[in-house]
Amino acid sequence: MDNSEVTDKKMDKSEVTDFRQLWVKEKYQEVQALINKHEVKCDSNQLYEKKCKAIEILLEILDVLTKETFCTVTIAITHLNIGILQADVQDIEIAKEYFMRCIDLLEECKLTPEGILPVIIANNQMGIVYAQQRSYQKARDYLEQAESIYIKFTEYVRLDPVHMVTIMGIEEIEGDLSAKNVLEKLHTLTLYYLAQVCRELDDKCNFALYCHRTLSKQLSQNKITQDLDYIDWALNAATISQYFIENDKFPQARHHLAAASCVLEKYSETFKAKDTEEISEDMQKSAEYENYCHRSADIARCWAKYGIALLSTSKERLMKKAEQEDEINNSKHEVSNEDCKYSHASEATENPKFVDLEPELEVITSEITDKYLLDFDDAKPVFLNVRKWLNKAKQYYSFENHASDYACIAQDISQAYKYLAFYEENEDRQAKMHKRRIDTLEEVSQGLSPRFYRNICREIWLELAETYSKILEIKIDRLQALNDKPTNQMIAKIERLARNSIKHYQLYVNSLEMKESNDGIASFSHSDLYQALYSYFHIGRLYNKIITSVPEQKIENIEKSLEAYSFVANYYDKHPDIQEEFKKYEFIKLSKEFADVLPLTLDKLR
Repeated sequence: MDNSEVTDKKMDKSEVTDFRQLWVKEKYQEVQALINKHEVKCDSNQLYEKKCKAIEILLEILDVLTKETFCTVTIAITHLNIGILQADVQDIEIAKEYFMRCIDLLEECKLTPEGILPVIIANNQMGIVYAQQRSYQKARDYLEQAESIYIKFTEYVRLDPVHMVTIMGIEEIEGDLSAKNVLEKLHTLTLYYLAQVCRELDDKCNFALYCHRTLSKQLSQNKITQDLDYIDWALNAATISQYFIENDKFPQARHHLAAASCVLEKYSETFKAKDTEEISEDMQKSAEYENYCHRSADIARCWAKYGIALLSTSKERLMKKAEQEDEINNSKHEVSNEDCKYSHASEATENPKFVDLEPELEVITSEITDKYLLDFDDAKPVFLNVRKWLNKAKQYYSFENHASDYACIAQDISQAYKYLAFYEENEDRQAKMHKRRIDTLEEVSQGLSPRFYRNICREIWLELAETYSKILEIKIDRLQALNDKPTNQMIAKIERLARNSIKHYQLYVNSLEMKESNDGIASFSHSDLYQALYSYFHIGRLYNKIITSVPEQKIENIEKSLEAYSFVANYYDKHPDIQEEFKKYEFIKLSKEFADVLPLTLDKLR
């Protein structure tokens, strides 16, 4: 054989290789054409058939790739695409096999520019399918692997990744994101999926932190893609703040709420900047403006929850400190904000920040503190902000159109006044604050139908009963402190407060259903039981608070008091199944004692 024959044979082999590569490219383009998302929409059956056809072509490609000397990454990408389509047509177990083959094939080259994108997609896909099967820990393992690979590649390799279409020999479609931006988007999805999995695993801390990191990535990507959904982003940031509020992490909660307000304001600016032709006179009827108003109200309510939680938590903390000081004989232990900036000082908790927004947030965060409150001067500005936010929320959640939400806002206003009253030392002003609560709640209560809003009405009745009772305690304490004979006006006011409290407790207990067992014993549902018995106890106590010099009236009040105490005592005696759980409650013991003592008092009066 001469040299020319050898050369001809080598050329033939090269031509075969080129032909195979061209064939693979054409087949991949055929697959793309079948599942192109930009095609005219087809029905579900047609889509299913197209995906099945695409799988057949990919399997044909895979057969050729494995027989020829093709790049490992090319083979791995083909496995990945088959897996994605198998998952789409609900062959989940088969899809998992292909995803695993992709991951295994890329083990040695996962941190290369060619391997990074497919290996992250494959791990993300494994996370998704395991989450769909409710195997959340397995899902988390794969997603954390995707996260780890991304971190190693971006921190240590620091090369630009390569598009998978480029590896397959297909030209990139004009306008597509760069491979680097694709990598960032994939990592954003990893973080998002991790957040959802952590929520399912009840890992609330990591759920919040992964949500934060997802939002941070979306912000940074928006500088390039300009595709941020401002309203959705703001709502998610405000939602995360609720986790921090629940865990008394007020600096983090305030930061996320400020970010939500900031981004919502950016959206408002873009909305207002539209051409005047686009903004018609009846703009308020547009869906876009409606959504903006809706979410603005929601974020205002989240801010209000922050303020109420700060008032409440600070109150509990001051009361706890006071108890501790009593226990150690009034030893010096000053309450300061230095040692309690965070409620869990010993925990090395993360303090996530939106670095891209931070310079713009100071003007928003300066409106309200993130420190614990120590006195009325600290509490008043927080209360005023809460009231401002709730009034803003009421502009959207009107009573006529959103009765349930309006009622919840009214309850929040009542709670804000309740906590502010704690910091107020003057008893008259305390009573006025509780009166504001009554006015707010009575307005809503009178407008709601108990038939259609039973649960909300029950909550409001209880709160009204407790509020009337609180003012009654203030008045009686003042009367006892003066040590004078009560005037007719004082007696009338005390009776009016007591009877109003009784009325609302009675409305509550009358709304509860009692079911009879086979032996004829009536019972409350377990969820209502504690509050029902506690309400009867309060009714008995309140009748005893009424001051009267008329013997017949005094006897009637004591009889009604006895009736309420006896109800509690008899219910407890007739239900042995609750006794172990309820014996710890002081009101049970007191009810039984009064049920024994009051008949003797009645005999003496008669």
